[in-house]
Amino acid sequence: MKKIGVLFLLALIFASCSNDDEGETQSEGSIYGKWYQKESVINNVTFPYDDHEACGKDYIEFYDQNKVRSIDVWDCEEDLDWIGTFTKIENTLTLYNGAESRSFQIIELTTETFAYEYYLDDDRNGVEEHYVERFTRR
Repeated sequence: MKKIGVLFLLALIFASCSNDDEGETQSEGSIYGKWYQKESVINNVTFPYDDHEACGKDYIEFYDQNKVRSIDVWDCEEDLDWIGTFTKIENTLTLYNGAESRSFQIIELTTETFAYEYYLDDDRNGVEEHYVERFTRR
């Protein structure tokens, strides 16, 4: 699905959720830098991210002063999808976009891999689906 990663990230910022603190977390790397979406896992079904172009990859970037932005490469041009700020306290990542915020549980953060999980009733059927978003530096 085109731009699935961007849509998930936007949904994360503006939707309500509950956090589940199960599982162990690796947190030996820095969140700062560019992270390219690798895949989304929804209720244990993996969907590879397939919206990268030959001339560049979509990414999310965490940079100075706790700023974050999402970039979509479209027709070999970088387009800003959204911009905001973030906090990372232990394994909780919170993204802020204006007056709204969204928190995620970081389940892996190494020098090359970043993954977080969240629960969201995306189809509004009363059942929250389990999401895992995985990113890589390359």
